Amino acid sequence: MAWMIVTEDSAEGPRIRADRAVMDAHWTYEQSIADKVLAAGSLRDDEGKTPRGSLLILDVATRDEALAILQADPATKAGLRGRITITRWNVAILDRRVVD
Repeated sequence: MAWMIVTEDSAEGPRIRADRAVMDAHWTYEQSIADKVLAAGSLRDDEGKTPRGSLLILDVATRDEALAILQADPATKAGLRGRITITRWNVAILDRRVVD
């Protein structure tokens, strides 16, 4: 089942995102869980330049598993995440394909 995680950056977001070591570790981590990821990416301002948060959609069994994956992320451990919302996502269209 799919779980959608939407996060807003903490007040420390710009500093943390500028830290190459943290963001490289974050990307390496995301690649390591790619088999569970349906979609992932940063949420940006209207001009598409400044990251403000993130979207992560995971294909895992439970909300607790989705939260554990987010909490294991080096960017989360570094304090990037502010507000976090986790919602079960009922897939209707994925990758421009209708899902039954």
